[in-house]
Amino acid sequence: VLMTAFVASLGFLPMALSNGAGAEVQRPLATVVIGGLLIATLLTLFVLPVLYILFEKGFKSKPTITAATILLFVVFSFQNATAQTPINLQGAIDTALKNNLKIKNEKLNAEYQQKLKAAAFDIPQTAFTGEYGQINSIYKDTKFGISQGISFPNVYAKQKSWQNENYKSSVLNIMVKEAELKKQVSEVFYLLVYLQLKQKILLQNDSVYASFLEKANLRFAKGETNILEKTTAETQRGQITIQLSQLRNDIVILQLQFQLLLNTEAVFTPSSESPKMIFTAMLDTSAVSNHPQLKVLQQQKQISLVNTQLQKSKLLPDLHIGYFNQSIQGTGADNLFYNTSTRFNSIQFGLGVPLFFGSQKAKINSSKTLELISENNYQIGLQMLNAEYQTAFKQYQTQLQTVKYFEEIALINANTITKTANQQFANGGINYLEWTMLINNAVSIQSNYADAVKELNQSIIQLNYLTSK
Repeated sequence: VLMTAFVASLGFLPMALSNGAGAEVQRPLATVVIGGLLIATLLTLFVLPVLYILFEKGFKSKPTITAATILLFVVFSFQNATAQTPINLQGAIDTALKNNLKIKNEKLNAEYQQKLKAAAFDIPQTAFTGEYGQINSIYKDTKFGISQGISFPNVYAKQKSWQNENYKSSVLNIMVKEAELKKQVSEVFYLLVYLQLKQKILLQNDSVYASFLEKANLRFAKGETNILEKTTAETQRGQITIQLSQLRNDIVILQLQFQLLLNTEAVFTPSSESPKMIFTAMLDTSAVSNHPQLKVLQQQKQISLVNTQLQKSKLLPDLHIGYFNQSIQGTGADNLFYNTSTRFNSIQFGLGVPLFFGSQKAKINSSKTLELISENNYQIGLQMLNAEYQTAFKQYQTQLQTVKYFEEIALINANTITKTANQQFANGGINYLEWTMLINNAVSIQSNYADAVKELNQSIIQLNYLTSK
């Protein structure tokens, strides 16, 4: 028994541990096969003999639980290995913020901008010069020099300020990406909840028509009804089967999107106590003023302003300083003769005055134009967010009333219709066509309720995004 089980289990072990192409299909298959073999082995070696002993003794002695404990442990271990892990919305958002690659890239970009702050003091290269030849007279002299040019100190201060504003903008971009990611995770999360609710409704409807089809087959076999009833039942159940198949495919696609957003190898499935989100805020257009996107646009205004100041500072003169050391052979002004061993020193100061500043003036004027563009972009962004907020709030109020109607009236009526239709059909009060119409009406009400909850959740997610900080 052990050889049979372990040979097959070891054969499937590479598939269970594989990470290459097709591993997402191989691992579940291998896990199921290995688990089944091990469980069958435990049943054969332990549980089956224990049951023989228990039945032979007639349960007179207190049975041991060793085999049962081992069996339950193995079963639950394999269930945990293959089952999806439930996760709530906040846990999904926290996981996505921690693992999502787009957020990591924005953080790296902020780190990049922070390191660029040290590049604000971009002092030009130092010049080293040397001369040899008839510099001062017929004699051959040598001359060595070192010189350095720097911008006016105010230029470096403005460059540092400009780079610091760029760093602030990159930090705000992180907040924008985080808000967008929260919105995407919330949308996919509650779309999965919505599909699970639709699947539950379809499964309930499928069980109803399965029972109806069984009864229709019996009635048709006994000649109590014609083939129309049987065909109707088969058609209705076939349509439900197709819808369930499409729904499962949609769930798989959304599950892949959900896992991509969370960027984790673990397979998470949404767990929510209620398919409906709660939103208690009131209409307040000022709530969007703290949106990260507006902060980015406002920061762009500040960057344009600081850039204009930087371009103006470049009209200030550049500074130059140098030191020179040389020999002067011959008779000097003091009537003394000097040879090459005597060295003479000098220091040089200079100013680089921008006499031709037309190009720099053009840069200043263009920067001022960018200030106006940034201001207009901010106003456009503010107006768009206000309009989107008002639209989303109106949609929220409309969908809230719709959901309230379903919960207080329509769903209760749907349950009453289903219960009454089943009773009357069983008593012969209505025929199968009338029963089918009533049941489809009740299911349609439940499905419409799920659609209304989905639209309500989407409007709440949009409102949460627009009021994010």
